[in-house]
Amino acid sequence: MNRPNKPEVLAPAGSLESVYAAVRCGADGVYAGGKLFSARANAVNFSEEELKEAVRYCHLHGVKIYRAMNTVIFDSEAEEFCNEVRKSAEAGVDGLIIQDLGGAYLAAAAVPDMPRHGSTQMTVHTPLGAKAAEGAGFCRIVPARELSLPEIQKICDTGVETEVFVHGAQCMCLSGQCYMSALIGSRSANRGQCAQACRLPFSAFAKEEYYALSLKDMSLVSHIGELINAGCASFKIEGRMKRPEYVAAAVTAVRRAADGEKHISPDMARLEAVFSRSGFTDGYLTGKTGKEMFGHRRKEDVVSADRVLPELAALYKDERKSGHISFEFSSKAGMPSSLRFSSGDIRGEVTGMVPEAARNRSISSDDVTKQLSKLGGTRYTLEDVKCNIDEGITLPASEINRLRREAVSECDRLTVERNTPRYDITDFTPEKVVSRNDKGEPAIRVMSSNIETIRMALEYAEMVIAPVNICKGLSEDMPNGKIAVSLPDIVTDEEELLRELSELKARGFTDLVCGNFTHLGVLNKLGDIHIHGGTGLNVTNSYAVKRFAELGICDITASFEMKAAQFSALGKSVPVGFYAYGRLPLMITRNCPIRAQAGCKSCTGSVTDRTGRVFPVECDSKKYACIRNCDILETSDRLSEFRGAAFALLDMGSMPPKQAEEVIKRYIRRGKPEGKFTRGLYYRGIV
Repeated sequence: MNRPNKPEVLAPAGSLESVYAAVRCGADGVYAGGKLFSARANAVNFSEEELKEAVRYCHLHGVKIYRAMNTVIFDSEAEEFCNEVRKSAEAGVDGLIIQDLGGAYLAAAAVPDMPRHGSTQMTVHTPLGAKAAEGAGFCRIVPARELSLPEIQKICDTGVETEVFVHGAQCMCLSGQCYMSALIGSRSANRGQCAQACRLPFSAFAKEEYYALSLKDMSLVSHIGELINAGCASFKIEGRMKRPEYVAAAVTAVRRAADGEKHISPDMARLEAVFSRSGFTDGYLTGKTGKEMFGHRRKEDVVSADRVLPELAALYKDERKSGHISFEFSSKAGMPSSLRFSSGDIRGEVTGMVPEAARNRSISSDDVTKQLSKLGGTRYTLEDVKCNIDEGITLPASEINRLRREAVSECDRLTVERNTPRYDITDFTPEKVVSRNDKGEPAIRVMSSNIETIRMALEYAEMVIAPVNICKGLSEDMPNGKIAVSLPDIVTDEEELLRELSELKARGFTDLVCGNFTHLGVLNKLGDIHIHGGTGLNVTNSYAVKRFAELGICDITASFEMKAAQFSALGKSVPVGFYAYGRLPLMITRNCPIRAQAGCKSCTGSVTDRTGRVFPVECDSKKYACIRNCDILETSDRLSEFRGAAFALLDMGSMPPKQAEEVIKRYIRRGKPEGKFTRGLYYRGIV
């Protein structure tokens, strides 16, 4: 059980000035992105030289620095990804934050001993999910932001190091794994290009302006004591795209709360003034979801920042005093003067001029101490000065000052050297991808939550995928060998789910669909089953396919953010299929936008954007909701363009059997779709 005495305060940094603000206001760690593979691509981010400077400055103060390489990657980027990992290692970062399992595989091959942290986009939200991520090579996980305190507690109890978001913007979508921006404008959140479409007006009622998908910023600062008791290893602040003053305000508030200070109301007032969306919320942590969690950026929120910016800039104006230093000065006639220094376990010596014979006044210990005390602008506080000076000699004050500057500089260098990790960097080159471009026709797989549609689809489909609750209600005469069980996107009770799956397994349901690491952790407990990878695994490269295969996945549905050509070129070490039909799932959300706005009794079943597009919302037992795309994806006449596809997945939802059968038959004969539809991202791609 992990119970750290002093959890890390982890600050965001989108620029060097934000690094200075974070460190000077008391952060224990900083996370930043480079120019490539950052899920905040629109932040300033760090060049190679700027990253080195950020590492130097952080390590000078004993602060950790992690690089966020948390986008999904494509095969064409594998070599570049490895090079960026090597550059990070050479710079001396303390770890990488990664979402893509293929990226984690490449990072481990390029720099085996560099720590890898599992990004929140991996959707780890249960203890078994945390253990599954640990088993996949992640030493720290960032759980979903939608968790309650008891749920966080259970994850911490596993002993897996846990980094918990405590302040900042939160996506409406579970773990920020959202596809809305990509489908609307080709700007993928999973590639760091989110256009924040959710912050625009959406409403359960057409023509009513409302912000049904915009949550207030999270703030758990008042719950820091409870999170410490829960065993959190790191308190993470969101905000790599925000200004340094915001970083200063957030770090100051979290730092003081983590240090046990009780009166932090002024800090919170400044923090709300510098950035908020109608205030803050702790709704997920406390389990009080609903209308109160929603908010958007108002004019008064923007204006309030002006009055606090100078005050916040003053918080990080001066260097942080993060170390003590002691000096031992020696000056002997006929010998070079010397200045020994020590700071903690760092020790060294610099030498200077041979003193001259004194003509008027000899140099004294007070003279030396006065010059050595001039440490303003450095990180040091003077602890002690000892002097060993011969009588009748003198030395210019400028020489003592020079010795002091050299000693401080050398102490800084040794401190950075001690705090900077050295890694085993390999010359690994990603293997050439060999795609399986079989000319065989892809099999049909059907996903449905309608029992009659399932019964009909079994006649045509290689496999039919149905939710747990539907499978429980299927009659014994159904051929369960052709039915795969899909798990709920959000698992709220692992023990109950395991019991249900065990009962289904006893009835012969041995095919199950895994959509995230929590699913993988649960399914690993069953044994003697076939695990099929769903689109939630976000597979966009051959290395992810290979790695998931090693973790026991027998086939995978690739991410629908790939182009058809990218899918065709994919190395298919296990059979890979594609999402071929249906309303693409844009968001999984624990806070139903319709319930929050209108209440369940007035459910409209959809939300409408400002252009009049209607997005269906599906409810799962009031535990979570799925927001679907406004248009149906159609590829029935394009199946041959997905070369090497093992199967085409047709997502029927709750569609009645007659309509579903028409769709299936059209896909079998490769007919052309009619009416309004979308090709998704298969041809226009993403940024």
